[in-house]
Amino acid sequence: MAARGRDWAVFATAMAVAVGGAGWMASTWGDVKRGNEVSVHRETKSPEEIRKSWTPERMRRAEPAEMPARYPCEHFPTLLSPDCW
Repeated sequence: MAARGRDWAVFATAMAVAVGGAGWMASTWGDVKRGNEVSVHRETKSPEEIRKSWTPERMRRAEPAEMPARYPCEHFPTLLSPDCW
């Protein structure tokens, strides 16, 4: 009988940890989701029109755009992402 009681204790502990972890992840998910600011720009011109607009002179004068920096641990709590450990 002692083994059966121990099995239930281990099961109850595992379930409590799983439910607590799911609750904790759900509570922090809003912060994580708000941090993903993705910008989408759809081009309305045809590929031929785009190629014609990029002349060799325009290519020489072009300057690179600043790319958004993403810090993977900025919005994640430490224990959610293995990259932040």
